[in-house]
Amino acid sequence: MKHLLGILIIVASITFMNCEGRRTQSQALSKSIEKFKKTVNFETNVYIPKTYIEQETDTLLSNGYHIKIKTYTDTSNAVHFSKIKDTINYQTYYRNFKFDISVSKDNKLIYHERFDKKKVNKAFNYSTNLVSDSELYNFDTLAVLKSINVNDDPTYTNMVLIDITYAIPESDRHASHTLFIDEKGKSNIVQIEVK
Repeated sequence: MKHLLGILIIVASITFMNCEGRRTQSQALSKSIEKFKKTVNFETNVYIPKTYIEQETDTLLSNGYHIKIKTYTDTSNAVHFSKIKDTINYQTYYRNFKFDISVSKDNKLIYHERFDKKKVNKAFNYSTNLVSDSELYNFDTLAVLKSINVNDDPTYTNMVLIDITYAIPESDRHASHTLFIDEKGKSNIVQIEVK
């Protein structure tokens, strides 16, 4: 009986020592996950391009036209796309671009315009009131400058042609336009292709 009482006391003391407020494995794991969530950012912001970019082209055509095009990042205007991949929320911001076009003929400035997204929307007929099945639907808010370059088509001897393409990121939708500038500096924009 003495041995039984001694064994019972030893078992009781071991039991009390093991129940000193320790957590179960599941409780410990839950606490670790909560701590991890507080230290890890599950949202990633990506800017395209990452920083301010500026590019100038200076073209002299054989017909006497001198064209300068300056494109630069509009750091205060971007198109925002959001997607979740592998539990990370990617926030992608595609920055819009501004561009300046100057055209001289025989050393005389005949055309100078500065374009931003608002002016492009008006000039290219990108509008908020277009129906959803329109070719240019959402171009007013989602399209960004994809390319701008001088078109050196030799059939246009008395004017300058500048090709401008806007595209909606993360899609295959784009619209191509040509800016025609005659020898008096009058301009006309023609939509060439929309996909």
